[in-house]
Formats: sequence, structure tokens, C-alpha cells
Amino acid sequence: MKKSLLLIGLLSQLTHAQVKQQIEFANPLNISINASGNFGELRGSHFHTGIDIKTQQRIGLPVYAPADGYVSRIKVSTWGYGKALYIDHPNGITTVYGHLNAYAGDIAKLVKDRHYKEQKFEIELFLKKEEIKVKKGDIIAFTGNTGGSGGPHLHYEFRDTKTEHIINPLQMGMDKMLVDTQVPTINTLYVYPVSDDAVANKSQQPVLISLKQQPNGEYASETVYAQGAIGFGIDIYDTSDFNTNKNGVYYVQTSVNGKSLFGYKFNEFSFAETGYVNALIDYSHAMATKQKVQKLFFEKSYPLTVLTVDNATNGLIAVQPGQSYNYRIELKDFHGNTKVVNVPIVYRKEEATTLRKPTIGTYKIEADREFIYEKDNIAISIPSQAFYRNFTMDISSKNNVLTLHRNTEAVAKNIMIAFNTEGMNLSNPDKTFIARTDGNRKDYLKTYKKGTKFTAYVKSLGQYQLLTDETAPEIYSPSFKEGDSLNKQKSISFKVRDVLSGINTIEGTINGQWILLDYDYKTQQIVHYFADGIVTSGKNNVVIKVTDNVGNENKLETHFFRP
Repeated sequence: MKKSLLLIGLLSQLTHAQVKQQIEFANPLNISINASGNFGELRGSHFHTGIDIKTQQRIGLPVYAPADGYVSRIKVSTWGYGKALYIDHPNGITTVYGHLNAYAGDIAKLVKDRHYKEQKFEIELFLKKEEIKVKKGDIIAFTGNTGGSGGPHLHYEFRDTKTEHIINPLQMGMDKMLVDTQVPTINTLYVYPVSDDAVANKSQQPVLISLKQQPNGEYASETVYAQGAIGFGIDIYDTSDFNTNKNGVYYVQTSVNGKSLFGYKFNEFSFAETGYVNALIDYSHAMATKQKVQKLFFEKSYPLTVLTVDNATNGLIAVQPGQSYNYRIELKDFHGNTKVVNVPIVYRKEEATTLRKPTIGTYKIEADREFIYEKDNIAISIPSQAFYRNFTMDISSKNNVLTLHRNTEAVAKNIMIAFNTEGMNLSNPDKTFIARTDGNRKDYLKTYKKGTKFTAYVKSLGQYQLLTDETAPEIYSPSFKEGDSLNKQKSISFKVRDVLSGINTIEGTINGQWILLDYDYKTQQIVHYFADGIVTSGKNNVVIKVTDNVGNENKLETHFFRP
């Protein structure tokens, strides 16, 4: 009985990933592992869900199955992971491979057949267990730069097959493949006066505080003199040996006088949680400076499961008369390399010389309540929980341009905006759409039309208006001259672009037969590979059609010869 209880106790201490491990996952590439991005890293609108493995700035390196399993899913998309592959393993783990350049073997044949069957570039396949099995070490694909990739690399991911929760790859044995003796780094440390009566270092606004390394290797900040409830924010990064990339930090924990306040450990989370990156960071500061300062406290709680927060304080320190405090921040990477910062806090009642920024706008937004706005030809519907905190919003319209505050508050749920176009005398309603037009940007939004009402759903604040696009997309820079004899070439390519509403569809034929055109929006290039077997000897007539998001179409007809 005692042995059974001991076993249960030991099992209860194992992490989800350790229970799932069971099999040993090999390196998916035949090169040393260097990460250009790690698990939980703060990205534009999400936490990073895997590890980005550098591929020596090359495309086409073979990707190997790290363990036995079967191909469960394949997705080819213009955006996101681009060409992606999913393998289910017998221990309940799914591995994911993103931004691939091409698939290998039977996988490649299946994908090509599906492209031509559906006559689409973007496809998604869900496979049964017996369709394509793989053994550890099989070549399954080749690395690339497809989709939303910013450079050649392999996005490598582990998921719980049943729940689809994302698991830190370093928990699945990849920690042994990555050499890391480097401690995390703090770029900047800020103190935030949070309560209405709070002042820190004579300021009601966040204040940068200096750091200095101590003889014991820890860091100490300048003394913070404060009153009221204050919190802290940090801009941090981590790296590893043989790597200069500034990646995310695995573990953060804060305490005051030995009592834990706020922290996180990036072991596992769900896709539903990734948007909370905008609640964790100082969003307005990030929009203004591109610097991602992580707030080590709650203004309004949010259910991010990697967090551990003292509910009584929400991570804040209530600085009381006659009291002093030691605030401690501990940073740690997965390999245990640690950095500690101590912040002395002393109560001092002082008048603020730097005051809070004045409130902008007249509409009080309570995050837990729905908000409806209707005026003139504009309607706005904001659902409850659309924001991470309460604030006062500015809403105005002039010359049919809607100013919906400014992009200083993160949006968690879609906001509906609608324009009633009755009486606007639009030149071409069928080609008119709602666009975001902050600064020089003119971003197309999918626009729903019912009579004179034009509606779109947005997930950021800013400026919106109606624009009309009557210009067809461009097809240019073909890789051959009309009538050329292409004896040694293995492909043909074109450039495509649309300057306003954006490209919607791309289609091509050779001698009247549909052809697969690989499209990379980053380079604006479409490519057809002769290996598909469509090109014939003699004359080959090519037709390329491109439409934009409001239906404008352009067509290019040309031909080449093939021996």
C-alpha cells in the first residue's frame, strides 16, 4: 500500500509532457539546433507556439520524422505556416512542421494530386491512420520560407493530439539538442504607479529605473520612492550559445519581502490563450515604441494558464507609510541559467512632477459590458470582454471617416463597425469596401453589404473609411519572353500585385489545362513547375488570371515552346 501511494505521489509530480514523452524524439534536421525563436516568445499578436530552427539561411534541407507515426494533416496556405505537415505519434503527441518548401515521397504525390483534383493552391487534408505511415528517420519534407515566415527556417511544434494544447519542445527532449549557458537579459525595468493616489519617483506615469550588477552576480536597481499601489514592467530576452537571436524567456517570478506575487512558466498552453500576449505587455507603449514591456501585475485579470498570480494583490505592492520593501525578479531559461534583480522600495509621500496623461475621449468603456454607438451614418457594436481593461474612448466621424480612438488599447474580440451609405453618392458601390486607413496604410477589410449598409469586423482601434477600387491587379515580370524556347528551364514564373484591395484569386492554365501556381505573397511571385507534367512538346499557351478582393480582374495570355 505504501509503495502504491509513493508511486501515485511520484506520478503526480510529473509534468504533462513528461508523461507523454515515453518515446525519444530525434532531431528533425541533420544539422545542429540553433533557435531563431522559442516557445512562448512574444510575437505580434500571439505567443509563439513552437521553436524556430535556423536552416543556415538555406531552403531545401531534408526534414526527418523524429519518431514513428502517421501523417494526420497537411495544409497548404498563402499565410500562416505556409506549407505545413502534421504527424501523430503513438504516445499521444502530434509534431508540426511549418514554412516548408516542399513535401517528400508519398506525401508529395498525395498533395500534388489533391491540388489538381480541387484545382486550388490552398488545400487542407485530414488523413486516416493507415494512409501514410512514417518511420523514425524518414525524409518527410524540405525546409522553406513559405507563408508568414520572415526568412528560411523550420517551425517545429509539439501538441497534445487530443486537446491540441501546445507543449514546449524543450520538454520533449529538445533541451538536449540545444546548447545554452547564457543567462537571460533585462533591457529595461519600469515602475508603474497604478492606483489613483500612486506616485513613484515623483511621477504618476511609468518611470524607467536604472540597474547595476552587484559583486554576488545579482542586480540591484536604484531605490524606488513611492506611495500607493505600484507595479513593475520588464523588457527581457534570452539567447543561447552560438546564437545572437533575442528570444523569449521561459520563467519569470516576482516576490516582495519573500512573498510570491506574479510569475509565469511557459510549459504548455492552448491556442485560445495566445491573444493574451496583448494583455501581458504594455500595449500602448509597444504601439508607440515597438518595445514589448511585460507588465508583472494585473490591471484586470485574464485567464492565461502559464501565470501564477497572488489574488490578494494582483502582483501589485501597496506601499504604506513608514514601510520599506525588497521587490525581487527572478528570470530563468529552460536550462536553469538565472538572473536576479532586487528593487528596494521605500515609502515617501511626494508631489508628482510628472502627471498622468489627460484622458482622451468621452465614452466610458467597461470591459465587462457591451457598448453600442450609433450616430449619423456610423454604427459600432463592442461585445463584452472586447478589452483587457476599462478606459475612456474617443469616437468621432468627419467626412465619412471614422476615428475609433487610436491604437493604444488591445482588442480581444471582434468589433463590428458599419457605414450606412445612403445619400453618399458612391461612384461604384460594388467596388467599395471598408478599409483601415491609419497614416499611409490602406488595409482592405472583408466587407459585408446589405442594401446601403456596409459592415466589417475589426480587431484593432484606429481610423476607418470607405474606399473604392476600380483598378485591376497587375501581372508582370514573366520569366520568359513570349515565344521563347525553354529548353533547360524547370519552371515559369510571374509577378502579381494589387495596390489597394489586395489579391483574392490567382488561376492559370497551359493549353487549356489548369496548372498549380505556387504563390509567395512576400515576393509577389507565382511559379509553375514543369515537373507537374502539364507542359507538352511544342507550343504551350499560357493564361494567367488574377482578381482582387472587389472583383477587378486582369488576364495575361502568352506562350512558349518546349522541345
